[in-house]
Amino acid sequence: MKSDIRSASPRNLQLDFFRGLALMVIFINHMPSNPWFAYTPSRLGPSDAAETFVFLSGFAAAIAFGRSFKQAGIGLGSVRVLFRCGQIYVAHLALFILMATLFIAMTSQGFVSAQWQLDNLSYFFDHTQDALIELVSLKYVPNFIDILPMYLLIMLWLPMVWALSRIHVFLALAFSITLYIAAGYFGWELTADPLTGRPWYFNPFCWQLVFFTGFAFSSGWLPIPQFHRGLMWACIFYVVFCYPLENAFGYQRLPWFATWRDDWAPLLDKSHVGLMRFIHFLAMTYLVTNFMRSRQHWLQFGLAHKVISMGQQSLPIFMFGTCLSFAGGMLLDGRQADLFDSAWVNIAGLGLMLIMAQLLNWLDQKPWKNVNTNPNLSFTYNWSNQAMLAFSLLFITITPLLFINKQSTEISITDTTTAELTISQPNDTLINTEEVAFQSPETNLELADTL
Repeated sequence: MKSDIRSASPRNLQLDFFRGLALMVIFINHMPSNPWFAYTPSRLGPSDAAETFVFLSGFAAAIAFGRSFKQAGIGLGSVRVLFRCGQIYVAHLALFILMATLFIAMTSQGFVSAQWQLDNLSYFFDHTQDALIELVSLKYVPNFIDILPMYLLIMLWLPMVWALSRIHVFLALAFSITLYIAAGYFGWELTADPLTGRPWYFNPFCWQLVFFTGFAFSSGWLPIPQFHRGLMWACIFYVVFCYPLENAFGYQRLPWFATWRDDWAPLLDKSHVGLMRFIHFLAMTYLVTNFMRSRQHWLQFGLAHKVISMGQQSLPIFMFGTCLSFAGGMLLDGRQADLFDSAWVNIAGLGLMLIMAQLLNWLDQKPWKNVNTNPNLSFTYNWSNQAMLAFSLLFITITPLLFINKQSTEISITDTTTAELTISQPNDTLINTEEVAFQSPETNLELADTL
């Protein structure tokens, strides 16, 4: 992958393709009870799609924000970074609301038992007032949706890293490495659950190393390694060695390897980006990058082009895919589905993500503005298109009527009796209207005569 800071060349298709591919893997991996998880690239070793997504986000950030810093200066460049942070913050809150609403809706329809829910979501329902305050202050961060808060905090460090790079690139790299080491040494954590004290699953003090590594390669602070046979074989050897570490097929058949894996668990820890995990990701990145050097023409056609569209809409597609994986997990809950029984959920979810990406890219083109200059975007006047347009207009028009609260005007005789005003006795004692409703007809007549 080549840096794109110095020129306004077209988008890096390889960058968008692997970011879209990472979003697809994240959708599969985040779906609870999904058998497809065992067949994703995440089982090839310690690192997975999360490192790929964060690394490529850093690579893309250098392209976008690096140009802003160079053209507008550190002040206005920081304003653009803060604006992006605001978008991510709003997206995180919106994602939580969407998933909480999705859980309530599906539970009420009987799709899933009340016991199945997103990890730590019960805190929101049991302590709503406190949870709202903790949610907006990022002290309450449920699992599976905590990658956006992590990304938000990392983006806040971006102006400082860029400012240090203007003095010397070494200072920018040293800032990231020092922050990573200090987090491990001092045990820096952020609270994700106020009740249990559970920390964020993605520790931003550690994951920033992955982000700024991608940023450094894209900015030219670190040279992108060229093909070297010795380095390639070293990466292959390390990747093969790491394969049993995260694959049950490997470590269950190698007891001594499983013991070693438990003893060196901190080096493989995902929350804190263990060193062996980080090196494994770099080795995989080197191998895949060199494999794609002479095959980039593959990205121009077929399904690859559709995947690229997902990478170009990474934030909304991540939110949409997370909701789909949550819904898919509830649909698969308790079914004991195998690889084929769960295929419909996975294929449907991936298909919806591809369709959503195409729709978002189409909207980005602002077709309502280009209708005169691009005839392909306008409707041809035939009966089928006109019928579809008429149906769409009718549906849009009727939609608000579906939310009208219709009140019944039918009132029974008993309801009328119970709705009457309370009757006062001479001693100012009030007669219970419910008792009046159940009096015999003769008693009701006597009461009427006394009024």
